[in-house]
Amino acid sequence: MMEDFNLQDELTLLQQHNQSESVDYEFTDHINDPQDLDAVNDCINGVVDSITGQPEMIKQQQVFDQFRSLLKHSETNQLPTSVIHKLIDAILSGFTNEIDATLSDENLTDHTAYRSHRVALEMYAFLVQWMVGAMERAWGMRGAGASTEAGPGKKSKPTKSKKSAASKEREEFIWPNAIPEVLKVMSRALTKLRTERIWQTGPERDGFVSNCFMKPSNLIAESESHMKVPEIKMGVYKVICFAAKTHGQAFSAQMTIMQNLQYTEHLSESMADLVAILAKEFDYSQLGEEVLREIADKQFNAQDTKGPRSFSKFLIRLAETSPRMVLKQVVLLQKHLDSESYPMRNSILEVIGLLIRELTISDGNGTDSDPEVVKRQVEGFFELLFERFLDLNSYVRSKVVTVLLKTCDLPTKFPKLRVRLTDLAVRSLHDKSSQVRRNCISLLTKLILTHPYGRMHGGELCLSEWMERFEKLESELKVLDLPEQEALKEAMELMGDGEDADEDADEEEDAEEGEEKQEGAEADDDSEEPSKEGEEEDSTAGSPSKKTKSPKSKTKSKAARRKSDGLDLAAADQSHLLAAVDQDTLARLRLTKKYYQDAISFIRQIEEASQTVIQLVASVVKSEVLEAMEFFKIAYEYKVEAAEAGVKRMLHLIWSKDEATTEEDGKEVKGIRSRLIECYSQLYFDPIPDLSEKDQVSRVAKNVIELTRDATLAELTSLEQLLGVMMAKGVVSDEVITKLWAVYSTPKDIPRFQRRGAIIVLGMFAAPKPDVVSENIELLLKIGLGPHGKADLILAKYTCTALNRISGSVKKVKGSLEDVSVRLPMDSPVFTRLQDAIMHPSKSKEWFSMAEQALNTIYGLGDQPDALCSDILRQMTTRVFTPKMSSDDDVDGAVGGGEDSEPRDDISTYDGVAPSVAPTYAQTAFGATPGKASNHVPVMGSAFELSQLIFVAGHCAIKQLVHLELVERDIKRRKAEETAKAGGKSAAQDELDQVAGSTEDDIGDTIAATKEKELLYGKESLLAIFGPMASTIVSQPKIYRNSMLKTAATLALAKFMCVSAQFCEDNLMMLFRVFETSKEEAVRSNIVIALGDIAVCFSNIMDENSDRLYAGLHDKDLTVKKNTLMVLTHLILNGMIKVKGQLGEMAKCLEDEDKRISDLAHLFFTELSTKEKAIYNNLPDIISHLSSGNSPVDEETFMKSMRFIFTFVDKKKEAESIVEKLCQRFQMATEPRQWRDIAFCLSLLPFNSETAFKRLVEGLPFYQDKLHEDGVHKRLLEILTKARANKAKNEQDIKEFEDALEEHRAKGTEDQELQKKVVKTTKRKARTTTKAKATRSRRRQQSTPPSSPE
Repeated sequence: MMEDFNLQDELTLLQQHNQSESVDYEFTDHINDPQDLDAVNDCINGVVDSITGQPEMIKQQQVFDQFRSLLKHSETNQLPTSVIHKLIDAILSGFTNEIDATLSDENLTDHTAYRSHRVALEMYAFLVQWMVGAMERAWGMRGAGASTEAGPGKKSKPTKSKKSAASKEREEFIWPNAIPEVLKVMSRALTKLRTERIWQTGPERDGFVSNCFMKPSNLIAESESHMKVPEIKMGVYKVICFAAKTHGQAFSAQMTIMQNLQYTEHLSESMADLVAILAKEFDYSQLGEEVLREIADKQFNAQDTKGPRSFSKFLIRLAETSPRMVLKQVVLLQKHLDSESYPMRNSILEVIGLLIRELTISDGNGTDSDPEVVKRQVEGFFELLFERFLDLNSYVRSKVVTVLLKTCDLPTKFPKLRVRLTDLAVRSLHDKSSQVRRNCISLLTKLILTHPYGRMHGGELCLSEWMERFEKLESELKVLDLPEQEALKEAMELMGDGEDADEDADEEEDAEEGEEKQEGAEADDDSEEPSKEGEEEDSTAGSPSKKTKSPKSKTKSKAARRKSDGLDLAAADQSHLLAAVDQDTLARLRLTKKYYQDAISFIRQIEEASQTVIQLVASVVKSEVLEAMEFFKIAYEYKVEAAEAGVKRMLHLIWSKDEATTEEDGKEVKGIRSRLIECYSQLYFDPIPDLSEKDQVSRVAKNVIELTRDATLAELTSLEQLLGVMMAKGVVSDEVITKLWAVYSTPKDIPRFQRRGAIIVLGMFAAPKPDVVSENIELLLKIGLGPHGKADLILAKYTCTALNRISGSVKKVKGSLEDVSVRLPMDSPVFTRLQDAIMHPSKSKEWFSMAEQALNTIYGLGDQPDALCSDILRQMTTRVFTPKMSSDDDVDGAVGGGEDSEPRDDISTYDGVAPSVAPTYAQTAFGATPGKASNHVPVMGSAFELSQLIFVAGHCAIKQLVHLELVERDIKRRKAEETAKAGGKSAAQDELDQVAGSTEDDIGDTIAATKEKELLYGKESLLAIFGPMASTIVSQPKIYRNSMLKTAATLALAKFMCVSAQFCEDNLMMLFRVFETSKEEAVRSNIVIALGDIAVCFSNIMDENSDRLYAGLHDKDLTVKKNTLMVLTHLILNGMIKVKGQLGEMAKCLEDEDKRISDLAHLFFTELSTKEKAIYNNLPDIISHLSSGNSPVDEETFMKSMRFIFTFVDKKKEAESIVEKLCQRFQMATEPRQWRDIAFCLSLLPFNSETAFKRLVEGLPFYQDKLHEDGVHKRLLEILTKARANKAKNEQDIKEFEDALEEHRAKGTEDQELQKKVVKTTKRKARTTTKAKATRSRRRQQSTPPSSPE
């Protein structure tokens, strides 16, 4: 018998043995060879037989040693599976039987028999503890694969490998399947046993419960795979809960929980569940409160990430499961809001959000809490959350927005707090962190969805409608409200009822108190009107001001009484009216007014936020863009007026290339392009419930037409792409297209924008599906090119665009000879109507855009467009140059007048007075002899008609150029087809083509010669007449003063220059001169765009004069400046022109006052940085232009610009080279401003290498005499700080360099002071010398006698 068994000694020896193999746990080992299955089976069978029916036999030395022998060898996986199963069953059954035996001997008066089971219980508990540790170690040795696949109720997969029977049996043992039974026995022991009666001292009982029950259960919990099994997890919870509640192990459980939180992260939420179960099921919340107090006293370091993260999960989980427990300790936990560790701050914010939810939901649900106390608690929690908007860490700011986002879904709306919340969200839209901005947009979206202003008027947030309601209500209240309390009182006193007036005043005070109570009652009855907390609402900024009433006075002075000589009948009548009105109705009206004020204030906050969210639509962060799209979608559905601009801005996202669908946090996130299509489908195309099919079609047609109203060219381009994609995906139904045709062709007198919008949208739908238009050509000719089109040139223009869709919109593949476009014969009525539209007399500026589209359609659809365009040009020339006699007044008005005078619609020329463009070109065109036209009779012509002619000629030239390229491709295609039919080229022919050139080369040369020599210089070319005409008009602006004519001629000249290199070379200098001297912004803007096209066509010619193109960057007109920047960006990035030191001019635009220009400049340098060494090679020129060029920028602008540009200098070798070059620039710099600029540029470099710092030290002779300048010295000290931080050099070398800097600075300061003294002395001597000379001169004059009269 082992009556001397000491549990603590045995546990200590076992622990030492497990920790170190050198310490031997001595006992009689009954298994000499674990591979001897017979001996092992004899041993296990022996112990089973011994304890069966007699659990106290465990106290026999041999039985206990046999158990220990089996457990010892089970740790190393050397026992068969059947033996391990028997071993576990034997220990558990023996322990269970011993517990039952102990309970049977329980006696309330005599504890002797009860205590006699102590040794057996300790021995069984010891074996259970050892068994759990041995099985855990053995299971861990088998690998994680078995643990993840196995579990209670799961079967292990059979293996196909050939092993011994014992090995196969061992592999079939699954320890997790046995754990629930082990925990069940342990729980039963703690439930049934009265340990305080068996173990009389506390340490003995603690040793038994803590070491043999809590320690093994915690060991099981340390395995993450075990805790994923519900049966195991609940078993662990029960063991710890019973030990803490009924066996005095609360402190031990507390220590276990804290250790698990500190070192085992996966147990953080499990420990929270444990505390919650202990409080709810075991009615023991003291342990959780102690744990919370201990956590509140802990200090967390900012560098520690694991610990705070684990404690954060614990707090959040506990607040979810037992919020009331956390609420009691939240005052102590609040100090972690100032913790250095941001995860702890985040967790407290999350806890506060959960507590707000708990207080809000439980309020009024049978709890004993005082509503006022709850209200103050909620307000205090919100204040804590609002303070965190100013947290330094962006993750905390983002978390507080997320927490507040969840509070918006609560049934109580907190109207007063929502006002502040909305203000903070709007302000945080300017946060530097994209995550914070994104969450704030989500918060604003949620605020719209959950706003409390929806019950009375349906929830729409249209500001104009709410203002109308507010003004109407205010007018009603003006009738019912008394003018002033004092006025009523005075009127009553004048009637002799002074005492009654006092009583009335008192009654009105009581009535107002009743109204306040009524407000509270109304708020409780109707949470939406305006809220549950209506009594606490105040008027907010931005809402219509509420009329205030002067304070009541209970006494009136006699002087005041004498001022009113008669009775105020209006006040008396109004008082009678007020008395007749029910007080409840009046209170409701006043409450409704406050309700309207709050709603208007909220709408204005949302509209203010919309202006910022519009900018975030163009963000480079995908999640931010998606949230902005969702915001505008929701706001548009709620009729927020400012949302329309955001929805239109979203159109441009159709050009995004992001279409991929990804997963974030388990949610499917669509690409920007896909989400845009989905938003527009939901807003404009998806059916509305309870709407008939016919009304639904009309609604969709109206929506798409409204999209075109007042749309810019950029918006129309993006809309065309969007609708084309939606048409291709089948979003648009045929009924909608039919409805749009009905709107377009209706005979009714409808607004012009509707008919225009219908044909614009139809043309967009026809881009992917030309049948939309080709099936209704007659309708287009009848409406758009008929009377309606002649009356509305914009309608005619878009009709031409729609007609052009007939040819198809298949993209041409470079090098491909395929042509799938549709061509119509020239006798088609389409071309007749197009010609009539161009020739129809018009004085509208819209004619030019219409004529351009008409010519595009002619060249796009006609098989011989040049013939028709030649006829149009001849007819227009005849109309323009047909002599028209005019009076002298008309002539003087056309030719005379200053440059600033209003240009007339007519132009005139005289033979011999001015270059007679009109008769010369008219006669040349029709075969007459120049010089015999008019015998000095004034010939008048319409300037507008000449503008039309020259515009058509120029556009025909550029379209003819494109047409020739199509002809060339068509000829090559036919030649290729003939060759293919003939069986292909032979090898000899192939070789000959390589030497002498192929037929395709000949065709290309012929077409190129035609474009160069025939179009503008051919004897029979009609365009040859108009090139010199345009050149003459552009070169003589003082003669041809009409603004429209100059604009059209300049545009036509630029188009002619794109046709022929010779013509371009002849007129390029003149075009540059006009660009520099013209006073008209439209002309300059057109020229700069044209110069970009010329650079693409003839890069060699343009490259020689590209420096003159940069002059547009200094233009006063923003449009010209923006166009110049865009053209240069395109040309430089695509390699069309070479940069010759002019990037400094582009850099000056980085800080331009106009945001569009500044953004374009930033985009240019960002794209330029992707090219190899582009920034690095031009950096010296950029610095020179900004610092010491012809027009240097100020120092602040220089710093901002260079700080941005230097972000692209990120390579070590480049930075090292720049250090050397900048140091050498000090030699050439003569002004202190230049020294400071160079030093600032040096300070922007990283200095993260030894070489860079070495070159700075070597360059000291170049700048040592400039160190007396404070700006230079300051920047070099910044460099030293940066070098120390980057450890670019050892501290001794940096210190030596710093000492050298200080020495040269002191010397330079002395030299400067000495120089100042010398200059001062020199000036003093000069003044003294001048005075002495003046004195001598006066004395000489005084001593000289006056001269004689002779």
